[in-house]
Amino acid sequence: MIQRIGTTVRFNPTRIQENALELIKGGAKHILLFGGSRSGKTTVLVMAIVCRAWKYRRSRHLICRLRAKDAKSSVVGETLLPALNNIIGPDGYQYLRNDGLVRLSNGSEIWIGGLGDKEQADKILGHEYCTIYFNEISQLSYAAVTTAYSRLAMKVPGCRNLFLYDCNPGSPLHWAYKIFIKKQAFPSEEPLAKPELYASMLLNPADNKDNLDPDYISDILDALPEKQRARFRDGLWIKADGAIYDRFDEDMVLAPAALPHDFDRFAAGQDFGLNITNVKIGIKNNGIYVLEDYGSYNMTTKSFNEELLQRGWFSWNGEDIDFSVFCDPAGGERIQEITNGTKANNSVDAGIDYIVAKMERRQFFVSSKCTGVLSEIWDYSRDEDGEIIKVNDHFMDAMRYAIFSETQQGVIVL
Repeated sequence: MIQRIGTTVRFNPTRIQENALELIKGGAKHILLFGGSRSGKTTVLVMAIVCRAWKYRRSRHLICRLRAKDAKSSVVGETLLPALNNIIGPDGYQYLRNDGLVRLSNGSEIWIGGLGDKEQADKILGHEYCTIYFNEISQLSYAAVTTAYSRLAMKVPGCRNLFLYDCNPGSPLHWAYKIFIKKQAFPSEEPLAKPELYASMLLNPADNKDNLDPDYISDILDALPEKQRARFRDGLWIKADGAIYDRFDEDMVLAPAALPHDFDRFAAGQDFGLNITNVKIGIKNNGIYVLEDYGSYNMTTKSFNEELLQRGWFSWNGEDIDFSVFCDPAGGERIQEITNGTKANNSVDAGIDYIVAKMERRQFFVSSKCTGVLSEIWDYSRDEDGEIIKVNDHFMDAMRYAIFSETQQGVIVL
């Protein structure tokens, strides 16, 4: 598929991959390739990065996904190293696995890391890049992606800086669908100010069949259950199997001006960790309203709490309010660093069931300004064994702490 002749690259892509490469060469700054499994999305984007790194001396590029180990095992081992071997040869680069770094002989660098791994994230976000490639964004929250946006700032003559993305499509309510397909800002749903900067393309396994096992589509993809077949074979945006809050829909997203002016009471939930989050709710006439959320990456609990206070977390419509902040019980001494912090009721299944019941009764609403909650709620799901998939669930945990803990100590009916 890829051949090297001297310093000239010979890449023999399929027709649809040629179209994708032309899309990358176009005027868009954000480019998403989405579609079914083994459709060649990663190959095209990795090839683009390698070619850019080889063409522009001393340029720096980033390939990242949620976990660094997944990026190293799937993207590096299966795609990046073969591409490097074919384009510049094994003597033209050095792969430092422990550092998540490829150094090219022309001085360029390709970094590989995970936005969910503290040590790796500190390394990769400490540099500026010409290209940032978010691999499998269905696993990344909008907040995690935008955290890295400021690092696309390296200046190399002639090199146009780019954000690249790929995914097997998820829910049509996912942030990527809103931005790239509907051309709406997330989560406001206002039209994008510059829609021409956002481009996307569908690539499916059938478009890449010349590079697949002859029986891969017929014996594997065609045999999948209906929803998985639609997603992994046909590249359709559908709600995930096992979605926990599948009763949640767009009618439950309210503009801030449409929220009640006053509430019977308030509460908040606090989740700790590398991705630290807080979700504030209001309760009125048995209705649950998610009012505000805030999350940060790699911030101390004390600094995070100070940021909440500066944001006026304990006020509503210009008036001071007092409420409990229900924290992850595993937070230990960190709970004491949160204003009004107290241990949450962490009955996971009971809490989820309660929230689902409120959704069924149309007594659950989320402010459109809650980017964290809205980036996770669509694809918060269970695996085939019924276990919650612990990816992009930090705002979901904080939201559950607030809702279930507050309603258990107060009087509220279903």
